[in-house]
Amino acid sequence: MSLEEEYQKIQDELQTSFDSGVTLPYEYRIGQLKKCAAMIKAMEKEYLEAVHKDMRKHPMETNGTDLKFTESELGYAMKHLKGWMADQYVKTDLLNKIDQAYLCPEPKGVIVIFGAWNYPVQLALSPLVGAICAGCCAVVKLSEVAPTASAVMKKYFDLFLDPLCYRTLEGGVDTATALLKLRWDHIFFTGSVSVGKIVAKAAAVNLTPVTLELGGKCPVIVDENTNIDTAAKRIIWGKCVNAGQTCIAPDYIYCHKKQMPTLIERMKQHITDMYGEDPEQSDGFARIINQGHYNRLKSLMNDGTVVIGGKTNDETNYISPTILTNTPLDSKVMQDEIFGPILPIMEYEDIQSVFKFFRTREKPLVCYLFSSNAKLVDEVKKKVSAGTLDVNDCLMHMMIPTLPFGGVGHSGIGKYHGKSTFDQFSHHKSVLHKPIGMESVNNLRYPPYDAEWKQNLIYSLAYYKPNAPTSNGFAKYAVTSTMAGAAFAYAYSYPGSSGSGGQ
Repeated sequence: MSLEEEYQKIQDELQTSFDSGVTLPYEYRIGQLKKCAAMIKAMEKEYLEAVHKDMRKHPMETNGTDLKFTESELGYAMKHLKGWMADQYVKTDLLNKIDQAYLCPEPKGVIVIFGAWNYPVQLALSPLVGAICAGCCAVVKLSEVAPTASAVMKKYFDLFLDPLCYRTLEGGVDTATALLKLRWDHIFFTGSVSVGKIVAKAAAVNLTPVTLELGGKCPVIVDENTNIDTAAKRIIWGKCVNAGQTCIAPDYIYCHKKQMPTLIERMKQHITDMYGEDPEQSDGFARIINQGHYNRLKSLMNDGTVVIGGKTNDETNYISPTILTNTPLDSKVMQDEIFGPILPIMEYEDIQSVFKFFRTREKPLVCYLFSSNAKLVDEVKKKVSAGTLDVNDCLMHMMIPTLPFGGVGHSGIGKYHGKSTFDQFSHHKSVLHKPIGMESVNNLRYPPYDAEWKQNLIYSLAYYKPNAPTSNGFAKYAVTSTMAGAAFAYAYSYPGSSGSGGQ
């Protein structure tokens, strides 16, 4: 049996479960969410050890950025699930005033989630939480790049979750390729832009909706009017978490010329404060995930002048926190997402030159701005297109479940976290429920079209109009007591109408 045939069989089994309606009740969904919470607690010790083996990442960092983050997502979803599942009523126009109009969230069906290796639990389980909330069945493809963590996750996912509705798969490119050949009701992918294009192309064959959580080069602007010490500390922390292997890590800095020397000096001090004189000896600084990524990052350090760091260890995939200056804009380090602990820094005098540069590049997942100038904050908000604008901090926007996370353009399609994840896997079906009675009121819309006042009244009751009069005259109409009286007189004189509301 080929991989495609094997996965088709799994998909068919999940489709049978979905068609049975087992995932629709609130009780089922909340039950699976509780099992996810129990799973995280059960796997914690083994998982922390696995991530340390894959990346030499400190357990406290893994716990905070991966497990506890996902637990928070779970807690928020469990608290709000009943409200998310409820019909959302909307306003109607006057002509449909007595009707019920609402949005009914329904699950999209059987979906597939492609997780990632840098935060294995968070990037697999957070979208799965949304899929469970929405009432979908799901296949979760775990990343083969972090093999120890992946094995632990599969063990516990299979142990805790309902196998009739949720399956986990390990495997590499062959597995992903086979999965993409199948027709899904939604595809959720976290990873690089290049692979995201492959996913989007495969999805387009069946017009399958996608969520693409990609990346790109997240810029940092450091204004002259800011607390430069705090800015340096927060930037270094945001860059060095997970050794820079984070899609929202600061990728390069544009610093005002007046602050450039101070920023570099303060960043150097904060690296020492966080990781010691030799970060290689610190148990709080992770390693690059594998030799391939390590070699790629090592080569990027040739694209500028190393002013901080620059140390490497081929045996352990260690790259120290590294600051580069004099990086040509056409160099490799300024073209591709770095995804490691290397940070180019450039200076500017005129902020407009920075905006001009940004417009020549793809839109980033996040733009970071450090400034106390409210006018500049507003200008960046209006002129820089990015998935998120984070002012005076790094990474922390991820902690707010009511703030949807996602990119724009090359940095991604769709947003998730909190209710947004539920929405990604739901179709919000529009429903209009009109009483079968009261037909006399509806007589206005039927031919013959022999009275101009009737046309004008329909326009007034059923059409939204611009504030100013327009050439078609719609804006000038207003419902008056005379017109309303004429409407009811006409309705009750219409053939077949009755004084009790019609047929």
